[in-house]
Amino acid sequence: MSEVSTNILSLSAVLPDAVEFKAIYDQGNSFINIEILDDPILGGVRDGWCIDTDRDIDPGLDLPNFNTEGTTYSAKVFSTYEELPQELIGEGLIEKPENLNKLNYIINQGWAGTDLGDLGIVTFADIQRAIWELLDDEQSVDFVGEESDGFWSQDRVDAILADANSPEADAFVPEFGEKMAVILVPDQTDDGVLNPDAQIVISEVELSKLGDFVFEDSNANGIQDAGEQGIAGATVNLLADMDGDGEIEDGEIVDTTTTDANGNYDFTVIAGEYKVQFETPDGFDMASPANQGNDDTKDSDGPISDVITLEPGENDPTIDAGFFKKASLGDKVFFDDDGDGIQDAGEDGVDGVTVTLTGGGADGDIDTVGDNTTETTITDENGMYSFTNLNPGEEYQVTFEESTLPSGFEFTDADQGGDDATDSDADANG
Repeated sequence: MSEVSTNILSLSAVLPDAVEFKAIYDQGNSFINIEILDDPILGGVRDGWCIDTDRDIDPGLDLPNFNTEGTTYSAKVFSTYEELPQELIGEGLIEKPENLNKLNYIINQGWAGTDLGDLGIVTFADIQRAIWELLDDEQSVDFVGEESDGFWSQDRVDAILADANSPEADAFVPEFGEKMAVILVPDQTDDGVLNPDAQIVISEVELSKLGDFVFEDSNANGIQDAGEQGIAGATVNLLADMDGDGEIEDGEIVDTTTTDANGNYDFTVIAGEYKVQFETPDGFDMASPANQGNDDTKDSDGPISDVITLEPGENDPTIDAGFFKKASLGDKVFFDDDGDGIQDAGEDGVDGVTVTLTGGGADGDIDTVGDNTTETTITDENGMYSFTNLNPGEEYQVTFEESTLPSGFEFTDADQGGDDATDSDADANG
């Protein structure tokens, strides 16, 4: 089997260990339909195929007796992209496991109903015969009849196999919206081991996707505002319930990716329940508050999202995360020798002045005083002060305690000149 992506390999980790299913003998686009019962990931009716040419799903039961009211089978579940146990490989089982990726290619080419001109229209029996030839050394016609019966044509089978043996097929990995073959191994024995006489079947599962954006939330409001850019190289983890305890926990990582140059990411997955975990990117301090506003396409969902439930073939592109860098402010209390309200060259700093920072608190608004915060510092020997670890987007106000000024000094006029980096910002009261 050719090398496959980490995304697809990880899907086997979230498959259920076992399911119950019914085989519905009602051909349309496939040899049989598989109805998987009461499973949140694989549940539903899907196209299905048989792997071996001379076995029934239930030994001793003729295939035409399979129907929606028929027998419920218990089966162990395997991905076609995982290393299979040895007891599934060999004569009468999966005899050519190296061709499973080609099987995935075949089921995604829409062969059923294709008009091949003089060769006729491709039937489900043509596709089933091609699958048998890919995976099973021995050939039987019991299930689809003799070629002369008209259900299948070796020429059409050969056309399918020629396509399946192309370089494109050998390198094929299903993407979102395409299908992945899942192996169901019926278990009809009391001790729970695989039944060596039972037919192994394939159920097609349409893949889903989730994503998609990690951004710099410059005002830390938890919303993707106009002009806020994506963060490249951010690590994103996909979480699922790996231990089957009904909870998706932080360490249950089934796949990891990094955002592209624009901050986008995605995971191709099997339908089911997941969480997305966003690691804080280098150079950033915190994740933005989650679930702000009323637009799920614009809000931040990090650092760990709520549970995401995906249906087969669904794309959820709303799982985003904002991160921001903490801010700082400050500078200098100075002797304004000429009283012009501007820091001129040679004007020294004033040490020992008490400076208080008032913050807007949880709502970021200074005018709503109930949640405001305060922090105090004192200027150093050069008159310098600073406040760090501040939240961008939050309102702050700086006051200078007049009583701590040197004796005989008062504040000069604020906001003089045209350079905010050198003017005085304190009013007459500090």
